Amino acid sequence: MQDYSGKTVILADGDFPSSEAALKVLEEAKRVVCCDGAAKKYLSAGLGLPTAVVGDFDSLDAEVRKELEQLLVNDPNQENNDLAKAFNYCIRQGWRDIVILGAMGRREDHMLGNISWLADFANEAPSIAMVTDYGVFTPILPPGGSVATTKGMQISFFSLDPSQPITARGVVYPVEDLCLKRWWQATLNEAIGEQVTLQFRSDAVIVYRAR
Repeated sequence: MQDYSGKTVILADGDFPSSEAALKVLEEAKRVVCCDGAAKKYLSAGLGLPTAVVGDFDSLDAEVRKELEQLLVNDPNQENNDLAKAFNYCIRQGWRDIVILGAMGRREDHMLGNISWLADFANEAPSIAMVTDYGVFTPILPPGGSVATTKGMQISFFSLDPSQPITARGVVYPVEDLCLKRWWQATLNEAIGEQVTLQFRSDAVIVYRAR
């Protein structure tokens, strides 16, 4: 799987990364933009100061706000969550080499929302990835594309448009012009080689590859 070190990391306020692979991405980041309360976790990890902290700071205590005062980027917009606010901040700075960490755990509704944001983020940052302790989510825009795999790698597909037919090549279980009306329908597949290729037509497909 691709090495995501040396990227701009957005650290969301879910469960702090704990796997060796996810921590490596965080420790070797070019810069780290924290979503609100994630700043406290980042400081506690002893990794120095983040590049910026973005949000409305409703989950950041006064002591940490004071310590990071010069790094705070206030965004009171209630239409977006803190992950989207941090992403928009990065784009304004011209940082498009983005990897998201800490987007899993704590609240399942936030987790699902964070994953679906990838479909929108990909329009501005096509190489964006969401790295978890167990794998990586990557969005693919229409009309499709390929992801690197290894033989036996577990892989799942999630369509943001349940009416679009999807075809996947390079997997054990056939996906041929299949409309994914439920999120479970194209999960738990397996790669047969070094590449899986997707074809579809209207909206982003999110791919999960297990580490």
